[in-house]
Amino acid sequence: MVKSLTISLIALIIMKNLNMTIIGLGFLTIMSMEATSVMMMKVEFNGLYSMDLVMGMMITLTLFVSFLSYLSSVKIVRKSSFNLVMVSISVVLVMSFSVSSFFLFFFFFESVLVPLLLLILGWGYQPERLQAGGYMVIYTVFGSLFFLWGVSDFYMKGVSSSMSSVSGVVKKSAMSLWWLYILGFLIKLPMYPLHLWLPKAHVEAPVAGSMLLAGVVLKLGGYGLLRLMMVMQVSLSSLFFVLLLMINLVGGFYAGLGCVRQVDLKCLVAYSSVAHMSLVLLGVLSNTVLGVAGAIIIMIGHGLCSSGLFSYVNSIYKSSHSRLLVMNKGGLLTCPSLVIMCFLLSSSNMAAPPSLNLFGEILIFGVSGWMSGAFLFILGLMSFISACFSLYLYGSCSHGKGLMSMGSLSMSSVCDVFVLLVHWLPLNFLFMFMP
Repeated sequence: MVKSLTISLIALIIMKNLNMTIIGLGFLTIMSMEATSVMMMKVEFNGLYSMDLVMGMMITLTLFVSFLSYLSSVKIVRKSSFNLVMVSISVVLVMSFSVSSFFLFFFFFESVLVPLLLLILGWGYQPERLQAGGYMVIYTVFGSLFFLWGVSDFYMKGVSSSMSSVSGVVKKSAMSLWWLYILGFLIKLPMYPLHLWLPKAHVEAPVAGSMLLAGVVLKLGGYGLLRLMMVMQVSLSSLFFVLLLMINLVGGFYAGLGCVRQVDLKCLVAYSSVAHMSLVLLGVLSNTVLGVAGAIIIMIGHGLCSSGLFSYVNSIYKSSHSRLLVMNKGGLLTCPSLVIMCFLLSSSNMAAPPSLNLFGEILIFGVSGWMSGAFLFILGLMSFISACFSLYLYGSCSHGKGLMSMGSLSMSSVCDVFVLLVHWLPLNFLFMFMP
């Protein structure tokens, strides 16, 4: 399955027709969804590639978001080069979720930066895109070096480098630097205050880059942390562990407060990702069945919701040529269909039923209450502020008297509404097919 998907993705590189590339990615997405729906047992190939339910869901999410990012970029310039870069990102991401070796995961974990940087530099909007790309590379590479150090240290202590067949667990005496080993994943998630590279990268990236970055690339941090926690013994009562979780939750709440003060649409959606991914970090670090399940569900839900919100921001940016909230008011008067999709995605962003975010947050709330009453109180505040900035986004773009004209949105609304609808449907009905 992994080899066939990889070969098919590489074959898409030689396609010069964007329509054929879109059709091909759509077909591969359907194949991956069908394989994931029946994949309940772990399958391993030669110790290098493996496939289980989590890997299958991440690969399906990668292909699905890649397919929708192509649909949102039908009018992009230099299409042949854009196809090459986009398919390269998809190939590297699929391989990142497919390998079962920590060393190979590190290789693909870092390799995704190359096509992503080319995408930001080649199709970014502002001259500051070089600075944004530099921030992204410096932050992520610096943190990932500690992950490589940790994996090498584990291997020297007799722990298998395979994610799927762990031959031993690192002893507590070797876990004094566990927080340093996971630093690369905390940056990639990102955790507050290691998030400064993310808003810059989102603001300067084209719509396809923002959709892939929020929908899939951030999930590499949660996925890698999930796999690494399987081989580490970390005491839940240690002072540093509690301090890390407290900084994570307070930082997530502070990021939510920052969303309410944003005037840039892309920055608002980017900071909302920081707030939501703090829930993922809490679930993974809890190292419990319910916590990990909640983290996985939130990763899938956030990947669909944040990608859809960035697509919506791009839809209104094409008409107003501005990301400022004050310049994009009055959506109900100009394009009600887009406003309906904005409302649906915003409601899912605040974990309204029956979205995946709701089910994930219920599990995280249960785990946080078991861990500490203080954690549960902060999560309640985060849930409240999440509803505030989601309603703030919807109200600011939908009501009031705007500067957009009806004709400027009518030509692009059909394709844009379709992309947003395809984001929203699995976000709210995928739970029916969950095992």
